[in-house]
Amino acid sequence: MLALVFALCAAVSGEPTPAPVPTDAETVRIAVGRFPDAVIVEGTDLVVRRSDGQAIGKKANRVKISLGKSGLFLDGKPLDRDIATITGPLLKLAGHSYRGALEVRFATYKGKVEMLVVHPLELETYVTGIVSSELPRGWPLGAYQAQAVAARTFAVTQKYRRLDLPYHMESSVLDQVYHGVEREHGLAEEAARTTRGLVLTSQRHLAQTYFHAACGGTTESALEGWGTSIDYLPGSTCTKCMTSGTNRATWKVPIKRKDVDKAFASVVGGPISAIKIVARTDSRRVKKVELQSGKKRKVITGADFRRLLGWSVVWSTQIDSIILTKSELVVAGRGSGHGVGLCQWGAKGYADDGVPYDEILHRYYPGAALTRLY
Repeated sequence: MLALVFALCAAVSGEPTPAPVPTDAETVRIAVGRFPDAVIVEGTDLVVRRSDGQAIGKKANRVKISLGKSGLFLDGKPLDRDIATITGPLLKLAGHSYRGALEVRFATYKGKVEMLVVHPLELETYVTGIVSSELPRGWPLGAYQAQAVAARTFAVTQKYRRLDLPYHMESSVLDQVYHGVEREHGLAEEAARTTRGLVLTSQRHLAQTYFHAACGGTTESALEGWGTSIDYLPGSTCTKCMTSGTNRATWKVPIKRKDVDKAFASVVGGPISAIKIVARTDSRRVKKVELQSGKKRKVITGADFRRLLGWSVVWSTQIDSIILTKSELVVAGRGSGHGVGLCQWGAKGYADDGVPYDEILHRYYPGAALTRLY
């Protein structure tokens, strides 16, 4: 894959292009779960292997690996100090299904011993899964294709940022939402197949292809969203997400005063007496919020305001109003997510109108080039 990156750079600069690495070698490693006590995997013809590849016991339909002070245990007997691999046609773990293999690793996370489960799989299979997990069924192909290119670009970027870790991405919104096999569908597979190997690039580098659910009418610039100016993420007008069917086009959420006081206790140290918006970004998102508790005042970012109240409570920083009463805080706004990059519901709206995926990508990442990596 590194050869592919070098090939990409050479192609842009006009130098001879090396032969590409076979695409079937391209894989990613996804962290699909952390478990404090035991990992239970179900399926058919499951085989457990130690880190040296040696198979243990007979094929089974259910495997339980538990955590001991000195490593991993299988049926109460020591298995391996560091890692065990479970293979099978289809493996079921914590309500999700995966093909091929799951690695169970003895690990430490935030000072505690745990079992980290990692799923290795081919990149294009992963792209199909991301499209299926990130977007609802029934959307037009163009929206799935735009998401496929963004997801592939993000995945390759993350992979080569994390070569020193046992996994390249989490399976949650911390990276990209991946739910395994069960959500895959035909249009998602077609989107991955018809965009196979395509990524977004800028100035001989892979682009940073952030995406979110709904921008609320205008996407946020990388400068305002992340503090770094990026040419192809200047913030874009989106005319579609507000009318393409999302239930988060506009929203209003009441939050009990006790929950508000608890959320901001670490910031102001007491009950909230007043909240007001003191600065907005160019896209009218909340940039800074002033909190008051008695005589104490503290200004926090809009992102921290949302984080402290809860990402799933305040859907975005595209906030129209904040009203504090004796009993509750009422926050009203538009859209969902951080607002940088591709607006998924906006992409749906444009694709509904027949706009092809390359034009959709250009709208949200203006100046970035659609490039064939393999």
